[in-house]
Amino acid sequence: MNPSLPPLKIDIVSDVVCPWCYVGKRKLEIALEKLKDKVNPEIQWRPYQLNPELPGEGVPYREHLVQKFGNERGLDAAWERIMKIGIDIGIPFHFEKIEKAPNTLRLHTFVSLMKDPSKQGQMVDALFQAHFVSGADLTDKTVVWNIVKEFISDESIFLDVWEKGMGTADITQEISYYRQNGVSGVPYYIFQGKYAVSGAQNPEVFVDVIETILREDEGSAG
Repeated sequence: MNPSLPPLKIDIVSDVVCPWCYVGKRKLEIALEKLKDKVNPEIQWRPYQLNPELPGEGVPYREHLVQKFGNERGLDAAWERIMKIGIDIGIPFHFEKIEKAPNTLRLHTFVSLMKDPSKQGQMVDALFQAHFVSGADLTDKTVVWNIVKEFISDESIFLDVWEKGMGTADITQEISYYRQNGVSGVPYYIFQGKYAVSGAQNPEVFVDVIETILREDEGSAG
């Protein structure tokens, strides 16, 4: 980050167990690396739940997704496609390791506790990696604590969220806000509060949007 460069505000609406959100994160990072001498990105992760109805103890992962895709063949084809993309961008997806689909409300709450955007991004990445690469059980309190304790040093705060639901009402309200404003799928990117990009687009798409913003800003300044 170079504070002398123009700030670029990026809000990313995402779910931490969405594989396309993980792909989108990496593709945006590739785009920002190409523009590292032009902008100073200020990224804020915003919550979204693809499956808010899931119980706290989670449900069997593959069985849950087969129901969503309609059949085993459709799910396997989708996984194969994502895995190939992942290889190209350095994400070794291991869907076969995942046993449970978790409810992500508490996980989003932990992310929201990070007031430092860089720490927030690091926690999101740690959750993505734990779920999609290691197959960690994100419904297990001890497993999740071992992931987030690097960022939340006070275990009592962790327990307030996990056991008492501290902050989860605010997250639910924020998710409702995005749904009411037309966000029906993630990842969803909002640049400078005015340009929206939906889906895990290729880096070139993000580069084009950012360069458009820079040209507009230069025109306004001129």
